[in-house]
Amino acid sequence: MIWHYRRDKHDAWTVMLLFFFTGLAIVLYLNQYPYQPRERDYAYAASFYTFAIWIGLGVAAIAEKLKQKKVPYAVAGALTSVACLVAVPGIMAKEGWDDHDRSHRLTSRDIAWNYLQSTAPNAIIFTNGDNDTFPLWYAQDVENVRTDVRVVNLSLLNTDWYIDQMKRKAYQSDAVPFSLTHDKYVQGTRDYVPFYDRSVPGYTNVKDVMNFISSENPDAKVRTQGGSELNYFPTKKFFIKVDKEAVLKNGVVKPEDADKIVDTIFWDVDRSYLMKADLMILDLIANNDWTRPIYFAVTVGGDSYLNLEPYFQLEGLAYRFVPIRTNPDASGQTGRVGVKQMYDNMMNKFLWGNMSREDVYLDQNNLNMTMNFRNNFSRLAEGLYAEGKLDSTLAVLDKMNQEIPDKTVPYNVMMLRPLEIYYNAAKGIQAPVIDPSGMMTSNTIELPEARKKHAMDMARSITVRMADIYENELNYYFSLKGTEYLKYVDREMNQAMAIFGELIRIAKANNQEDIVKQLEPRFKKLEERYTK
Repeated sequence: MIWHYRRDKHDAWTVMLLFFFTGLAIVLYLNQYPYQPRERDYAYAASFYTFAIWIGLGVAAIAEKLKQKKVPYAVAGALTSVACLVAVPGIMAKEGWDDHDRSHRLTSRDIAWNYLQSTAPNAIIFTNGDNDTFPLWYAQDVENVRTDVRVVNLSLLNTDWYIDQMKRKAYQSDAVPFSLTHDKYVQGTRDYVPFYDRSVPGYTNVKDVMNFISSENPDAKVRTQGGSELNYFPTKKFFIKVDKEAVLKNGVVKPEDADKIVDTIFWDVDRSYLMKADLMILDLIANNDWTRPIYFAVTVGGDSYLNLEPYFQLEGLAYRFVPIRTNPDASGQTGRVGVKQMYDNMMNKFLWGNMSREDVYLDQNNLNMTMNFRNNFSRLAEGLYAEGKLDSTLAVLDKMNQEIPDKTVPYNVMMLRPLEIYYNAAKGIQAPVIDPSGMMTSNTIELPEARKKHAMDMARSITVRMADIYENELNYYFSLKGTEYLKYVDREMNQAMAIFGELIRIAKANNQEDIVKQLEPRFKKLEERYTK
């Protein structure tokens, strides 16, 4: 750059301005918030091209210096070119190879496979953004995986052209049974539908609500301050009648759960407005008549669930919409667990992208996804434990540690529940039984001794390992006291303290006195540093 400026000021300023406006100026203009879903290098691509001009000029500058040292210009040019061709990419590789190497990392493809395998035949699955959708499109378009499943991206579902696509057959997937005609959702029409309370008593059939929203009758619209007319929805209380015969015939609910099917699904949409994508979800639910399985990816935001979570059934990486109501538990988990389907999916069908290999680099996006996997393994293990299937419970937990081991994905908060289940499995379970006289008694279900010992050994080793991990984290957080950086880790520090305390509680509850004696003094020292 200095050599360029000395040789030709005007040319140097031209390149400098080009670099500024295609790089630094874009940084200032976009002002991107932290934790972007992916690297945004492409936004500054033109500045990279500009910088390449300086790299090229740098070669000329070095060659000129060598020429001044009496090196023939042709030789100087050749030597400099070869040196720069080796040094520039060599330095970049040295500095960035470790956290950019994607060799053997198949997580994107395999997680896409897992999403698709989580669904029943001819299903419709709602996904959220690019990261949830593009890998699924690749799996279907390139590798021909589960082309019977229709992937519906909720971001794109706010556009008319995409809704038109969804209404056409694609591969082996039938058209999505939306009932709204093109004129009802064309761009600029019902993009935004507000709520205006009309004191409608009780719950209203969602079909009637959709008919009202799609009506062109002036009485079904409100006038805005700008003078335009908008369709609106007059109630937040919806219901759908359930055809139990169709539900069982189409395999929406297993025969063993037939007694759990509700006659009517009631729910409240806690929103002051609906977007076009929300309308299409409601339209599908109103008109599907349980003929197509409907799923929501586990990574879809809660707003897009439209408060239907009590009727969700987890079957892998997707929640299935089923006419069985499950009240939320204290842990805040969504819906119920379809134990049989989920066990088959996670234990037999899912692929794991080489996450267990130490030579595979897992970036933050991949690590975040492992939180979902560990949570799903926990919920499946919990469901199996509740059914008294201790050997299967242990098999699920072991599968989790095999595919997502501590050596590649260090234990975190998502291991607290698996830890407790390991302890519980080791102790056995008291199952209620009715004896021949009709009296209710209990029967102890236990693992074989070898499996019981394995469960206890795993529980103990996880407890100790997690304590070590969080103690190390806390020592780092405490080292930031007195600096401006402490405030950025305040939440993580509080969570780490809570987790360490929870490990002691779990150890006490399971009579692991030797572990308690080991952890309590360490926790006391941590508390002293925490409160200073």
